[in-house]
Parts: sequence; C-alpha cells; structure tokens
Amino acid sequence: MKDNTKILTIITWIILLSSISVLLNDIREFDFNQFTEFQNWAKTANKNESWLTSKNAIKWSYYAISAGLFFWRGYLIYGFSYFLSILKEIENRNYFSDKIIKGFKKIGYIFIWYTISVLILRFLLAGINGSTFNFFNELKAEFTFLIPAGLGFYILAEIFKRAKETKEENDLTI
Repeated sequence: MKDNTKILTIITWIILLSSISVLLNDIREFDFNQFTEFQNWAKTANKNESWLTSKNAIKWSYYAISAGLFFWRGYLIYGFSYFLSILKEIENRNYFSDKIIKGFKKIGYIFIWYTISVLILRFLLAGINGSTFNFFNELKAEFTFLIPAGLGFYILAEIFKRAKETKEENDLTI
C-alpha cells in the first residue's frame, strides 16, 4: 500500500506543479497594459459621461473578469493540494481521520464553486466581448467532470464520516 500511495503522491505533485506552471504562464502572457490604459483614461475622462457605457469600462470589466478567472484557477489548484494530505493520512494508516473527511469535503466544495463561478464569469466575459456563449458547450468543454466529481467527494466525505462513527462504536463494544 505504501508503494501505491508514494506513486499517487508523485503523480499529484506532477499535476500540481504542471498546473501551477500553466497558470503562471497564462498570467505572464496576459496584457497588464490594460490597467495602465485604464488609469490614464481615468485621469482624462469626461466626468459627465456615463462610466458604465464607456469603452474603457468594458475594457476594465474584461480585465477584472480575467483576473477573477485566474483567481479561480488558482483556487482549483489549491483544491488539488488537499489530495496530498489525504494520501499522507492513508500512508500513515489513518483511514478514517478527520483530515481525510475534511479534505474530501473541501475538494468537493472547491470543485463545485469553481465550476459555478467560472461559468458565470465566462458568461459575463462573452457578454462583454459580444461573442456568443453557449451554456451547454461551455459545460461540456471543461466542466463535465468537475460537478460530478465534487458531488462524489462530498459523498466520500459522508461515507468516511459514517465509517469513522461505526469504527468508534465497534471499538467501544470490544
């Protein structure tokens, strides 16, 4: 069992590090000059003109939503890091520890909130860019497995919680 958990730990680290490198590369390639342009516009903008309908407001919204997408991708990577603590508990033969139960619940929570938040942000981004947004294509493209996986982790947390309670009851009767 120790060999399997070591292999799973190594695979998890590879996934985490590659995901972090992809996120950092995407952030590096993002056009941060938009923020400078927005600051310059804010200094020279006509104060009587409606800000919400201006072209720069649309650019600023795009910038803010893109930053939100980067945040949620980082949060998803953070969710994957809980696998490491779960694997460590399994390696130490603490199969029904509170760490495992909380880890599964937290992973499920992160997967579900990531999916919902990113769908909302992509919907807003499509509205700002004027592009088409097809809910079912977005759901199918990236999120097909995240909501069921999140729900599955919630179920696993509940199963482990019940198993822990049963184990504690059995330990008391012996």
